[in-house]
Amino acid sequence: MTRWGALALIVGCGHAAPPAAPVVTATHQSPPDAAIDAPLDEDLDALAVRAVKMYQDWQHALDEANGDCAAAATKVNALADANADVIAANARIQRAGHDKIVQLRAALEPHAAELDASAKAIVQSPTMAACAHDPAFARAVDRIGGEL
Repeated sequence: MTRWGALALIVGCGHAAPPAAPVVTATHQSPPDAAIDAPLDEDLDALAVRAVKMYQDWQHALDEANGDCAAAATKVNALADANADVIAANARIQRAGHDKIVQLRAALEPHAAELDASAKAIVQSPTMAACAHDPAFARAVDRIGGEL
């Protein structure tokens, strides 16, 4: 995947898709009050919410770096660390194929305005423009895109 592939997958909501099939989880072995946490690639609504937050945090990190490439690389790396589960879930969905990608796009659709605004701000960020050719920053962006 290219450096911007994850951005395109998250932002490219496209056409409406059929709702994802419900995830059935056996609970007979757990106490009744125990929470059952599905992996993010199986809980697409949770993944969508986390993706929105990650993109908003990415936007803020670039704004806060204010063109300082070393600071931006540090902030984006920290963001990749904090969202490793989101990045991994996105990669698993991409490998799962077309149907799973369509289901993710459907889960993202209600968040399209927020994602579009953050993605536009990221791409048009002065820090992104200033640091695009900085090797450390490029590696950090690759990480958040799931390439490393």
